[in-house]
Amino acid sequence: MSTVRVCAITCDCYPEDPLVRRTAEAAARPGIEYHVLCSLKDGQSEYEVFNGVHVHRIALRTSQGKLLGRITGKPFGTTLRLWSLFAMLAFRKVARLHSGLKFDVVHVHNLPDFLVFSALIPKLAGARIILGVQDVTPELMAAKSKGLFRRITVPLAKLQERVSTAFADHVLTVGWPFEESLLKRGVPREKLSSVLNSADPNLFPAEKRTDPFLGEPTAARPLTVMYYGTCAERCGLDTAIRAVAKALPVAPHLRLHLMVRGESAPGLKQLAQDLGVADHVLFSPTVPVDQVADFVERGDISIIPYRADGFMDLVLPTKAYECALMRRPMIASDTVAMRSMFRPVSVKFCAPSSMDEFAEAILDLYRHPERRAQLVANAEQDYEKFRWEAMAERYRELLVSLASRNDTSAPHARQAAA
Repeated sequence: MSTVRVCAITCDCYPEDPLVRRTAEAAARPGIEYHVLCSLKDGQSEYEVFNGVHVHRIALRTSQGKLLGRITGKPFGTTLRLWSLFAMLAFRKVARLHSGLKFDVVHVHNLPDFLVFSALIPKLAGARIILGVQDVTPELMAAKSKGLFRRITVPLAKLQERVSTAFADHVLTVGWPFEESLLKRGVPREKLSSVLNSADPNLFPAEKRTDPFLGEPTAARPLTVMYYGTCAERCGLDTAIRAVAKALPVAPHLRLHLMVRGESAPGLKQLAQDLGVADHVLFSPTVPVDQVADFVERGDISIIPYRADGFMDLVLPTKAYECALMRRPMIASDTVAMRSMFRPVSVKFCAPSSMDEFAEAILDLYRHPERRAQLVANAEQDYEKFRWEAMAERYRELLVSLASRNDTSAPHARQAAA
């Protein structure tokens, strides 16, 4: 059987990054040999085969020699410097790997977009290059920056996006709202497609997809509203805490469980204290991606209170796919991205940042378990056509299609993996 060789490049760690892991393991099937080039963190080896994926790691160290591991989450200047350093090291590493393996396709995951140029040598040798856009950089920079800094960074973000997408042979996004933004900025329709970041059934197995709680909340069995993932201001978790605080006098057997990481967590804990609801708001540390299903299984209602800031409006949250698969009702900000997938009968939509609307939605589901059941049933219907099994097949077909267009790769593509 012909073997297509693929190399993914990401600044993040592997297998911790769920999107990179999901696509890599979906592709690593007979006929496709898959490699990932990523950052090294403490306790990991520089090379290993993990669930059929060849993982090559690059060590970034502090001046004291400590491994940095995760690059993002640091001050912007530091992050930019580390991105640039990783891109240079990845350029050298992927060139060396390509000299022996002859990759057919190199899939570069942003951020940053300019990481795609680390694949220059394979491209010159005939490999096809995918730029994977997990986040549209201009909208992200506009949402995260202000004043003069914003006026400088947004045009630069647009410029590096333009040259990066032009360099790539194909641009792969995680949702149609991102596609529309890129189309408006000149990316040709024919080189653009999406593979949605759906829930991986290997990480959310059938035995953990339990029936939703449809009983009456009690002191012994409270109703738990949950959120997990990034904890930044743009995620709107202060709205969730304020909404729970407003609902509690009417719904005393209510809990909010947050499993979060990020710079806003201390402020949220203080907010819960200030509102007098600290006993009803539980904070938990994040867990490895293969343990997230346990957290979702213990929750009753998922809340996704993203702000409308121009960027979060376009984000299709992975947790929405996961909770649809795990049969948990959802309350979410009414954004373009969420509306592109779920109907109003499938999700309780609220105006972003509206504490009152989120509180009313929580109370409605608290009082009416039958509405929880209806949301679950409708969301399952909406999600069916976006299941990861279909997305994984779409991704594999893209890899094979790009490799087949690469005439210079034909001799080595017919050889078995080394």
